[in-house]
Amino acid sequence: MIAGNLIKKEIKLWSSEVLEKPSENFAGYAPCPYAKQAWSANKVDMVVTEDLGIIDRIKTHSPPKGDEVKLVAWTGWESMTEEEFDKWMQKENDNHNGIWLIGFHPNTEEDEQIDEYVYSDAPDYALILVQPLKHLQSTSKILMKKGYYGLHSKEEIKQVIRRNAI
Repeated sequence: MIAGNLIKKEIKLWSSEVLEKPSENFAGYAPCPYAKQAWSANKVDMVVTEDLGIIDRIKTHSPPKGDEVKLVAWTGWESMTEEEFDKWMQKENDNHNGIWLIGFHPNTEEDEQIDEYVYSDAPDYALILVQPLKHLQSTSKILMKKGYYGLHSKEEIKQVIRRNAI
């Protein structure tokens, strides 16, 4: 459980020191403009597990509601390549049932728009955000109007538009 506590600590520090800070790469907004609010309103539930099956259990038995988000730190990530992980997430999102996943595999190339953060005490993990699709759609539409996605690639913007049209 020590590793789990280190991972949770790392995620919280990464959020406060990187994701919640305004950035010119995001039109002056934080890379994750709702993270600070979600943490302070106690809307974030973190789980550290080796069992990827937890995603189906969350979607079926305890899905996040409204503006809640579940953060799953998957420590069994070595069983999937980055490409397999992306295909798995796409399949999950194709069968979303109102819950959308956004994930980051440890071998994924760093996003140059987000400041790098290194916290070396925790083991590597894949991070999967589990959130209600409707909330994600409504907030991304607001952010689109405010220019948040201005420096994103055309492909990333197309993905947001496709997701919002579901």
